[in-house]
Amino acid sequence: MSNQIKNPSPLVETVLKLDNYLSEIVRLGEKIESMDLKTDFDYEQAQKLMNHFTQCGQGVAEEVVQLSATLNEARAKAEAAAQIVAARAEQIQARQNDHHQKMADFRALGDKVRDLTLSLNDLKRPDGEELTDDDRAHLSMRLSEFQLQLQPLIAEALKLKNEAHTSRLKTLEQGADSLVQSLSAIGRRLELLNTSGTSAH
Repeated sequence: MSNQIKNPSPLVETVLKLDNYLSEIVRLGEKIESMDLKTDFDYEQAQKLMNHFTQCGQGVAEEVVQLSATLNEARAKAEAAAQIVAARAEQIQARQNDHHQKMADFRALGDKVRDLTLSLNDLKRPDGEELTDDDRAHLSMRLSEFQLQLQPLIAEALKLKNEAHTSRLKTLEQGADSLVQSLSAIGRRLELLNTSGTSAH
């Protein structure tokens, strides 16, 4: 049977040896029981079989001890492997948590950029409409508010982009970079509005 297994592990070797000894003990027991024991030759053969039976019994005892030691060694290796896997699992979970948090930050930032864009679009006035002094004062105040909101959002987007790059989250890095570009475009529109004092197109 051991010949059928290529490069068996120490545990398998021990189990196979133990199985062979146990099988031999059963075979010898049956053979000794079936002997007639009528002649000296029968007694001599029976004695030989009994000696072999005793040797097999010793072999069983030795292999049981070896099996225990091998099992302990295998258990120790399995426990060490389990500790390694547990540590890796913590690293993977930490990365997943970090990824989920960054994605949540990205979505929240995206909502802010969208809201800012919509609010900026609300400032657009019909072509050719003249602005009153009150309109210009209101526009100037609103543009100042947008400027105050814009810089923190750009800083947040750049921070998220750098963190995504460090964490090797390529898709998130690209998304954050897109937000930076969108915010930069908003900044250019604000500059145009400040310069012209008219509506953005």
